[in-house]
Amino acid sequence: MRYVPAEQLTEGMVLGKPVYNDNGNVLLREGVVLTMGYISKIVEMDVSGLYIDDVFSKKIEVKDVISEELRSNSVKAARHLLLETGNGKNYQKSMEEVDKCIEKIMDEILSTDSAVINMINVKSHDLYTYQHSVNVCVLSCIIGLACEMSRAQLKKLATSALLHDIGKVFIDKAILNKPGKLSQDEWETIKTHPELGSECAGKKYRFPTAICRSILMHHERYDGTGYPSGTGGEDIPIFARIIAISDVYDAITSRRPYHEAVSPAEAYEYIMGNSGRHFSPHIVDIFTRKVAPFPEGLSVKLSNGMKGIVFKNYEDCLTRPVIKLYPEPGHPEDRFLDLKNDPCALDITVLELLS
Repeated sequence: MRYVPAEQLTEGMVLGKPVYNDNGNVLLREGVVLTMGYISKIVEMDVSGLYIDDVFSKKIEVKDVISEELRSNSVKAARHLLLETGNGKNYQKSMEEVDKCIEKIMDEILSTDSAVINMINVKSHDLYTYQHSVNVCVLSCIIGLACEMSRAQLKKLATSALLHDIGKVFIDKAILNKPGKLSQDEWETIKTHPELGSECAGKKYRFPTAICRSILMHHERYDGTGYPSGTGGEDIPIFARIIAISDVYDAITSRRPYHEAVSPAEAYEYIMGNSGRHFSPHIVDIFTRKVAPFPEGLSVKLSNGMKGIVFKNYEDCLTRPVIKLYPEPGHPEDRFLDLKNDPCALDITVLELLS
């Protein structure tokens, strides 16, 4: 399968991964043939793109580190919990569902042979907040596992990550979703969400200090330029240092009312470029071994001018994937270029992701 941006979807394409509606239920199942009506609905939902199956990409199997069903259930549980928290309703049952999802997320990550983020997570505008929370949780768990955390530590990290933005439920949505530049007063209001979230986690949810501090400090920066307190370096709890990277990566690769999404490769470079400034160098090093800058199924252009689809990533060399080259006149057969192992490809790099 391959990833196709929403604006390039055409009637007759076959869906490679399911699409979920605003309630987290399956809207279109894998294998559905797209119609103009379906495509219109996808555009209306402001979904960035879909994975589709075709003859050229049929041998490319794009896997996430957690199942589609678990991701959908986790988004639904996060949605219920955050909405009930914001409305001041009884959240206990929803918190139990979130806890069950966190346990299952850890189970799937701990049991997988390859805990690498190797795909674009398709997001819709309406569900962004909840999808973002789940994505930050999954990526944080993968990094935490690479840090050799115990299951008990992973549970606290996962809970902190899933609820890192819970303080935003107490902030006016008009400010949160404002498409233009925020005023100084609006920005100061936004900056209160870590403290609001930490207070909620402690007083309402009765979470331990480690979780409350992680929610409080996920916007602190390694060089001390973050908020709310300007804490820097190793004084920032490790959970918060991990969540900081996961949060930024998922946020900037998502299309929002106030910015366009950047590619995974651009986000990868941004994280690397801010190592030692915004982010912990140790955590950045782990991040670069757990997130593929060129996810499988995406179209790319190579430095030698050739184009193709990322066919396979090597966990020990994520910047040097195997590329399935697009057919050219005189070359109708399948052709592959292994950027890691092919001696003739040592000077060839992935130049850019193609939309």
